[in-house]
Amino acid sequence: MLLLLAACAADPDPCTAMCGAAASLYGGCLTTWGADWESANYTDEADFVDACATWAWEMRQLEVDAGEIGATDQTCLERSTAFQAEDATCDTYTTLDWNSPTWESGS
Repeated sequence: MLLLLAACAADPDPCTAMCGAAASLYGGCLTTWGADWESANYTDEADFVDACATWAWEMRQLEVDAGEIGATDQTCLERSTAFQAEDATCDTYTTLDWNSPTWESGS
């Protein structure tokens, strides 16, 4: 049982990390723009993270039907890296196409 728990802890969901990084980057952008989470149609940062997690869940459901297993995890890893990069800007977040399937979006 402990081995199973250790394995789970060693391999966290890459989309959870990506959503946290996205919230940090986008939240900073909102502040820079003189806006808040509500002006971005979220109650608060936690609401944004929840919406992001829902996006990841939906993409995973769609990727199963499309036979593209793993595309969402790969996209989350790439986006998390981009959002946490030293040179990340608001454009890093805002220029992403969040509506295309992860296996078609190229990130």
